[in-house]
Amino acid sequence: MKNIIKIAGLGLLIVGCTEIEPLPVVVNSADRNLTEIKNYKSTEHYISAVWFSNWKADGNMNSYLSTLPDSLDMIILKGEYDTLSDAQKADLRCVRGEKGTKVLMTADFDKIYEQYVVALDEAERKGESMAEAKAASEGREVSMGDIEAAVKTERQKVMDHYSTIGNTLLDRSEKIISEIGLDGLSISMSSTGDVFFREVVKRFIDTAGAKFHTAKRILVFDGYIGYVSNSCQWLDYVISTTHGNDRLSEVQDLFNSFMSMENARAEQFLSYLSLENDSWKVPYKDILSSVAVMDAKYKSLSLWKPLTGERTGGMALRGVENDYENKYSVLRQTIQYLNLK
Repeated sequence: MKNIIKIAGLGLLIVGCTEIEPLPVVVNSADRNLTEIKNYKSTEHYISAVWFSNWKADGNMNSYLSTLPDSLDMIILKGEYDTLSDAQKADLRCVRGEKGTKVLMTADFDKIYEQYVVALDEAERKGESMAEAKAASEGREVSMGDIEAAVKTERQKVMDHYSTIGNTLLDRSEKIISEIGLDGLSISMSSTGDVFFREVVKRFIDTAGAKFHTAKRILVFDGYIGYVSNSCQWLDYVISTTHGNDRLSEVQDLFNSFMSMENARAEQFLSYLSLENDSWKVPYKDILSSVAVMDAKYKSLSLWKPLTGERTGGMALRGVENDYENKYSVLRQTIQYLNLK
């Protein structure tokens, strides 16, 4: 078999490089050598990526990055990590230094967008109330024009604030990445937003892209990929998380749409599967076969190739925390299938 398969198989057999005990936690490096698996990750291959939302390194084994498979290429952290505990620092050193796994933080624009929508609603209520109070103080009935003008003023204040939110977020992200020692950033935005907020996100992608490109850090986008149509040159990987996932043809259609974008490259494209519910266990509906199709989605998607033969970047999985009790068996098999195609 090819060396790529041999090394991938090795990565699946090696266990994590931490020992986790009841609190207080002691995280120790193992004596064995992970150089081969680390070197393999620097070669061209289909990469595997996951989101991880439970990073605490608090004595529960499912809260450690180092319990994830050694052969995993990239972890996207979900959550706030301005400071790290000693156990988290040791855990991070293990996965980055010894395993060569890339670890990214998230710029969560979905969360910011929710706050923006709430702020706009509050601005509308405040503007209407202010117009009514002003009209009453002048001894007259409030007009629709009064309300519209006051609401417009208050909404503009909100947009003025959020027009600079990207600069604040980028400065904070760069500081955290530098201080705690991460490899890059994933920009997350699944909502299509409104016209104003779409521009906020697009501006952030371009600004972050220029900076991260210069600094040689990884930049990923995950969510609604319409945001990257004019920004592909800045991104290492793009992950659509908003498309349907009952038919494999939907992945092909999505790939075609992505490749029609300016500066898009096939190796940027990571296919996506969620393990957050049980839908991954059933086969795709559109796979034709003379016998009943029994392969779960993760196998079919791992082995999928574009009809035009391009080499994609690999695959990203959400909800791997649900796979922990099975010793990450679905994730391990996914990585194995990726490296068999």
